[in-house]
Amino acid sequence: MRSVVEEMSTMKGQFPGLPHPQGLYDPTLERDACGVGFVVNIDGSKSHKVLRDSETMLIRMEHRGACGCDNDSGDGAGVLTAIPHNMYARIMKADQGIDLPEPGQYATGMMFVDKTQVEEVKAVFTQMAEDFQIKVIAWRNVPVDSTQIGRVAMTTEPAILQVFVTGSSDLAEFQRKVYLLRKFSSHNIPKKNLRYYISTLSTETIVYKGQLNPRQLWKYFLDLENPEYETHISLIHSRFSTNTFPSWERAHPKRVLAHNGEINTLRGNVNLMRAREGVMHSQVYGDQLKKLYPVVEEGMTDSGCVDNALEFLCMAGGRELPEAIMTMVPEAWQNDKNMSAEKKAFYRWSAFAMEPWDGPALLTFCDGRYVGAILDRNGLRPSRFYVTKDNVMYMASEVGVIDLPSADVVQKGRLKPGRMLLVDTESKSFMRDDVIKNHLAGLRPVAKWLQEQTMSLDEIKKSCDPASLAPPTYELREIRHDGWLLKDPRIPLFGYTMEIINMLVLPMVKERKEALGSMGNDAPLACLSRYNPLIFDYFKQCFAQVTNPPIDPFREKIVMSLACPVGPEANILEPSEAQCQRLWLEQPLLSLTDLQALKVVNHRGWKSKVIDIVFPLDAGEDGLVPALQSVCQQAAEAANQGYQLIILSDRSVGANNVPIPSLLAGGAVHHHLIEQKLRLKVGIILETGEAREVHHICTLLGYGVDAICPYLVYETISRLRGAGLLDPPLSDDEVFDSYQAACARGISKVMAKMGISTLHSYKGAQIFEALGLHNEVVNMCFRGTASRIGGVTFRELATEALSRHKLAYRLEDTDEYIEMNPGLYHWRDGGEQHMNDPLTLANLQDAAKNNNKSAYGKFTESAWRSAMKCSLRGQLDFTSRDGPIDVAEVEPASEIVKRFCTGAMSFGSISMEAHTSLAIAMNRIGGKSNTGEGGENADRYLNEDPQFNKRSKIKQVASGRFGVTSSYLTHADELQIKMAQGAKPGEGGELPGHKVSKEIAKTRHSIPGVGLISPPPHHDIYSIEDLAELIYDLKCSNPNARISVKLVSEAGVGIIAAGVAKGKAEHITISGHDGGTGASSWTGIKNAGLPWELGISETHQTLVMNDLRSRIVLQADGQIRSGRDVVVAAMLGADEYGFSTAPLITLGCTMMRKCHLNTCPVGIATQDPVLRAKFAGKPDYVVNYLFLLAEEIRDILAKLGKRSLQEVIGCTELLKFSPDPENHKAGLLDFSLILKNALTIRPNTEILGGSVKQIFDLDKRLDYQVLEKCRNVIDGKEKTVTLNMKIGNEDRTFGSTLSYYISKKTVEDGLPKGSININLTGSGGQSFCAFLAGGVHVTLEGDANDYVGKGLSGGEVVIYPPKDSPFDSVNNVIVGNVVLYGATAGKAFFRGQTAERFCVRNSGAIAVSEGCGDHGCEYMTGGRVLIIGLTGRNFAAGMSGGLAFIYDKERRFDSMCNKASVDLESLELDEDSDFIQNLLKEFHEKTGSVRALDILQNWAQEKQFFIKVFPREYRRALQEMAEEEAKKVAENEMINGGVDGDEEDDEEEVINEQKKPAVVDIEETIPNATQNLKKLEKLDKLRGFMKYDRASYQYRDVKTRQKDWKEIYNHKVVKDGLKVQAARCMDCGVPFCQSHDGCPLSNIIPKWNDLIFRDDWKEALNQLLQTNNFPEFTGRVCPAPCEGACVLGINSPPVTIKNIECAIIDHAFEMGWIKPEPPLTRTGKKVAVIGSGPSGLAAAAQLNKAGHTVTVYERNDRPGGLLRYGIPTMKLDKDVVQRRVDLMTQEGIAFVCGQEVGKDLPATNILAENDAMVLALGATYPRDLPIPGRNLNGIH
Repeated sequence: MRSVVEEMSTMKGQFPGLPHPQGLYDPTLERDACGVGFVVNIDGSKSHKVLRDSETMLIRMEHRGACGCDNDSGDGAGVLTAIPHNMYARIMKADQGIDLPEPGQYATGMMFVDKTQVEEVKAVFTQMAEDFQIKVIAWRNVPVDSTQIGRVAMTTEPAILQVFVTGSSDLAEFQRKVYLLRKFSSHNIPKKNLRYYISTLSTETIVYKGQLNPRQLWKYFLDLENPEYETHISLIHSRFSTNTFPSWERAHPKRVLAHNGEINTLRGNVNLMRAREGVMHSQVYGDQLKKLYPVVEEGMTDSGCVDNALEFLCMAGGRELPEAIMTMVPEAWQNDKNMSAEKKAFYRWSAFAMEPWDGPALLTFCDGRYVGAILDRNGLRPSRFYVTKDNVMYMASEVGVIDLPSADVVQKGRLKPGRMLLVDTESKSFMRDDVIKNHLAGLRPVAKWLQEQTMSLDEIKKSCDPASLAPPTYELREIRHDGWLLKDPRIPLFGYTMEIINMLVLPMVKERKEALGSMGNDAPLACLSRYNPLIFDYFKQCFAQVTNPPIDPFREKIVMSLACPVGPEANILEPSEAQCQRLWLEQPLLSLTDLQALKVVNHRGWKSKVIDIVFPLDAGEDGLVPALQSVCQQAAEAANQGYQLIILSDRSVGANNVPIPSLLAGGAVHHHLIEQKLRLKVGIILETGEAREVHHICTLLGYGVDAICPYLVYETISRLRGAGLLDPPLSDDEVFDSYQAACARGISKVMAKMGISTLHSYKGAQIFEALGLHNEVVNMCFRGTASRIGGVTFRELATEALSRHKLAYRLEDTDEYIEMNPGLYHWRDGGEQHMNDPLTLANLQDAAKNNNKSAYGKFTESAWRSAMKCSLRGQLDFTSRDGPIDVAEVEPASEIVKRFCTGAMSFGSISMEAHTSLAIAMNRIGGKSNTGEGGENADRYLNEDPQFNKRSKIKQVASGRFGVTSSYLTHADELQIKMAQGAKPGEGGELPGHKVSKEIAKTRHSIPGVGLISPPPHHDIYSIEDLAELIYDLKCSNPNARISVKLVSEAGVGIIAAGVAKGKAEHITISGHDGGTGASSWTGIKNAGLPWELGISETHQTLVMNDLRSRIVLQADGQIRSGRDVVVAAMLGADEYGFSTAPLITLGCTMMRKCHLNTCPVGIATQDPVLRAKFAGKPDYVVNYLFLLAEEIRDILAKLGKRSLQEVIGCTELLKFSPDPENHKAGLLDFSLILKNALTIRPNTEILGGSVKQIFDLDKRLDYQVLEKCRNVIDGKEKTVTLNMKIGNEDRTFGSTLSYYISKKTVEDGLPKGSININLTGSGGQSFCAFLAGGVHVTLEGDANDYVGKGLSGGEVVIYPPKDSPFDSVNNVIVGNVVLYGATAGKAFFRGQTAERFCVRNSGAIAVSEGCGDHGCEYMTGGRVLIIGLTGRNFAAGMSGGLAFIYDKERRFDSMCNKASVDLESLELDEDSDFIQNLLKEFHEKTGSVRALDILQNWAQEKQFFIKVFPREYRRALQEMAEEEAKKVAENEMINGGVDGDEEDDEEEVINEQKKPAVVDIEETIPNATQNLKKLEKLDKLRGFMKYDRASYQYRDVKTRQKDWKEIYNHKVVKDGLKVQAARCMDCGVPFCQSHDGCPLSNIIPKWNDLIFRDDWKEALNQLLQTNNFPEFTGRVCPAPCEGACVLGINSPPVTIKNIECAIIDHAFEMGWIKPEPPLTRTGKKVAVIGSGPSGLAAAAQLNKAGHTVTVYERNDRPGGLLRYGIPTMKLDKDVVQRRVDLMTQEGIAFVCGQEVGKDLPATNILAENDAMVLALGATYPRDLPIPGRNLNGIH
């Protein structure tokens, strides 16, 4: 096989060995994670043993690293030590006759250079050294053994040079010169096209590293085998990269640190570091400071960037290493109630100087004197340490990495979140975190500086004249035809719609949080939308998956913060009070008063500059760019002129000024100021009418805006309140407070999905991808943002802005139906296209239900048409050089369907009926269904009837861990790890208590009625190596299952997938952004994730580049509906295809988008038993659909000349770019990267998915030794067995394979208690006793790593320290992070402290420990936990079930507990007291716990210190269960009897009675609406369609009607009961009543139904008149196809739409709202309308409204045509017709009656007198259809 370097061109300079960007692969998105550790002699004495011990540590963490496609090249390994002076001195003397100076008087370092450029590099470096007054003493070729390295690593193996230099006798001066030389050479030597990387140049330390695995490192570098190599420090690192490309330079350690983790805010940190160059200066470096720039070198990984910045702060910033690292990686100080005031002040002062480098990270650091480690603020990496009697510290990612006599270990600890571990070898001390930080906090009077120098908004407002704080006012225009909305032209100007106001903005104000939606996003991408999308819509939020975890911003709010300093930043290199002279904002939303204060600020010398962000209308499309350039120039001038704040404002918009999109303006100014090195001299404030949604705010912040005032939101809400439409009528302050709270919640959620905790770090971090923006826009405004398919330029963006402006300020007085209701969220006829429109749904259901090929053909046509309007794949078409073949030659449909899967929809999100129907259907065809994350009952997978098999072959393992037991895992064909969900990547979910039925609770191992939180992907998936561990865990728990990982498309997903493949996954699903969901915020649904077309293509390309494609079966998922979709996915690289929405539609789903409300009317997405009974779907429908789809695939393949689907996989040459010809924007896209054939990047690579098996080496597991000895017990031949064994940290996931064999035999029951007893000594590897089945008892004398007892399934785990350990177990850590995660049953006893996240999602286990870290019992839903020691912060966050008991002798627990969902109680119940005593006795017996014994011996005294943690929801559920039980008892006692109950005098009861036979006059049964207003307010709109019957009282009494000629309708009674009828409307997501099969006028029926329910008759009228000129006619005579199409009519009587329509207009006439409104201006055009029937009158009304002069000609004596002469009076009173004709006459329309055109009047004359003629002739005689059979009897 050819090498990777030979097959692919690679990047030069900083990326040796990494390929160039090609296809969708971008090397800048590469990620890595690692195993780290160090050994240090605390007293500073050097020895060779330190090095050897570190070798053992690194080798024992080999499983934390990774190997490439050749399985022998590591991803990188290295070691940093003190300079071994004696060894070097001897070698240099012996080899070169050179005497090295004394230690400290010389520096040495290692260089990687090209083997052909050695002398050239030496010469250049020597010259540079001389320029810095540094002398090169000698060069040395570092001796290596190249036979030790892998084939891939060998392709870029460098020559490794060692240089020795000397200089000034002043040590500090010499070190500065050395640093200057290293930085300057790093910047400049690569510019000479020389390979050059200097891993270190230091007087204290040396680094040996390379692309090696942990074993190769020590053999490759011969120096490391030299017994003379002595050091007091050895810091080691092994790397797990997401690629297989050779990169020696990227190995760790770096110059001062080794990093395990990821910096999520990197782009912003690097940008701001660059911007600081404009405000930094140094007395020490003087003019030479600039030679250190850029501080962050080009081409660095995130670790390299952190290393650069950290080194800079130490060498140039006046900070010692501990302070520098504390500045860059602060604790979560903002919300910590227990932190000292001094430490808080230090962190706050640091925040003024530098934003956090935020992300999950364990940073180990060393400068020769100090060695230590710091953990990120949320504790998202493992770090354990031992200290021995000999004063040696061992720190590593795991325990068990070094063998030490247990009697020698005096301390076992862990690094806590945000805390620091530090050894000072100079003072020979190991310092505790609080000691270090209190010392650093006291170095400067920061508290005094903060108090004197910091500014707040309140302070600024107090300094202003109150009169100057009044916000500007805006005069509304008068518009007659529309509601209050369009009186403000800025509403349409900034893209507001009724939908946005009602669905997004109002809920934020009323509920203080974002509105929820469901069923995903099927609307067009912004780059395809023809409805003038805002610039924000072109951006998709990035999110964390695999390489770092998202955060739960609500349950883990303690680590989140939106507080930021704003304004000029001082020189960071000279710590002083100047850093504090900034404005501190607690959150980024400004009120109108806040903004006004900043505009007029004149406090402490501050001043602000307002810059208008508008461009002149007359400049047209070419005006946008010059205006942007002008804004940037003005901003730069303001910064240079000393302004502290720049306020970008679009307030000056108007008829002649068009707003510059605010994101363009903010991004352009931010980047321009960075470029000019002025950014940190000013704060950027935005005053805009455009931003209103959370996504808008986030993009603005992400691209550098500091604070935002969305003034139009406040003004619009205020106007709503003035119109009486805000209920309750909140004050301005309340509106701001609620809206700001909703935004804060939303911003936190968006940050958290990327794993970012602080807004300070998120600002400017550009955590977005642009989709459909041209590079000219990106380069000016969003530099560094990925935009991979090209798209719109500034011209198109200007055109869209001008279109909105034209809509807002046009003079024509016409209807705004589509513009104000474009259906961006819910489909609306005539508006934005949706993938799932009524026609497509109807055709699909017809095809599936009836196995109808014709209907399926229509479905594929409409599906592809909607795909062309909405999706990227719609811009592709097939092309082939091969001729077609007979379809009979193509593989059969029965083979194709085996590649199909249904999506991961949990039982809980959908009903049991729907869930099992999908499973039965997929099992019938040989495909796979997916459990989703809700678990699966054993009765479903034990009965495998081939026709009714309900077992889901794919069983999902998600962060919720619902029902994930050993048996669940055992009975799977595929285990899918859910890393992200397409509709809401980076987010978790929540199943509210009312949806947790008994069935669901049983399946999920929880309590009925208790809500279940599904946290974001987190916990045991912190990083790539943690995912690799989970893959290993699952493979061990079911060796026969295929392990799958579900990812979501985003830039870099291919790189992540390569890492996942290296982590041994066998299957990868790439979901698109448009996948469905049971519930999520609209922000997540609409704005996160990318189309699967990009994700599949990138993943396929990147896996091929890494030669990993053959190991992976690749699946595409997301709105795949047709055979064409499948074939496109295959050609882009997919092997399998997931279907979710389409199968649900075949089962009856109508896209109501009400899944989150539990009101699905067809019984699919609901747990309501009444609605579930309406489910009418059958597995046959799904089977029919998938076989029809497979036949479509066969037809396509035959036309392409291909015989199987496999033949087209990855064949992008069979696709061509074919954009929608009707859409100019589509033609601007560039698909060249998507369509890059992967085999042109790396030819001859095997791409058959799954053809190369992953190597797990399961046969080497300790479990198999155990299994052999336990076989007889499992088989029932023996009753018990006891084993005694040793275990090490490399023995991972112990017990899970044993449990697999037990579960195969016993399912969920496990073995009898005490069947298998295993006694171990040593250190348990990761996932010790994971998924341990019942009947297995494991005792470990020693300690263990992360994930002990994960998914415990009935077994028992006991861990206690070695019996000869000298330390007190209560003060030492015995197990790692995330212990008992997702445990469902069993017991666990830990004598010692557990680390972070103990008992997360415990749902049934009983556990005891002697202390725990942060986030204990998070999300717990069941079981009992006893902790007899201290707990960390945020205990019980999200805990909804089970009980915890805490021994709180120090009275600290109250401040450590998150009491949002729990109550704290004393121990009062005897049952609790007995439980604890018995458990303590058992704990003491099994572990020897001294603490437990002390408590038991003094129980009467100690009992008072116990606190019971009782979840409130659990308490409520228990009470309800008790009441239900009591009710059953009472019912049993009432045999054949009854009890009178109170009558519910409720409106719904009265209205329901009206459908029953009336005894009294029907009008008397209808309560007066005004009298019963209080009762009406109780109406339930959410479930009205279930509660209320369709009215049957529309008509007057028959006896009365017989006596007159009046209309048959009882209008008064109808109107009084109307609100109840409006409550029956479900406000469908896809309203069929508005479709082509429904209302031919496209009336906005759901909208005005809702307005009637809200008593807003005036706005209902405005909505009605948008589409219907004459509602009084249609409401009476229309045959109501809308009611026939009503979704409610599927299984209930439909909504009374006609009655509501008629009542609205009649009420309007009664109220005098309908007045003559002649047009304000006339066009001078004359139009004749021939005929005055319905169409003639409608045409006349519309033309007159547009300003034309209209004359209507009618041959009869009165106008009206059919309305007057064809429809009987009983249906339409002629007075109603005349009323409308009179109104039209008053509006200026002339009627000429009694004149027949063509007879009485020549048509030529009329044509001559008018500019246009409209023929609306109607039909006098009934028309006929002379079709065959027309004359048969009974045909009329």
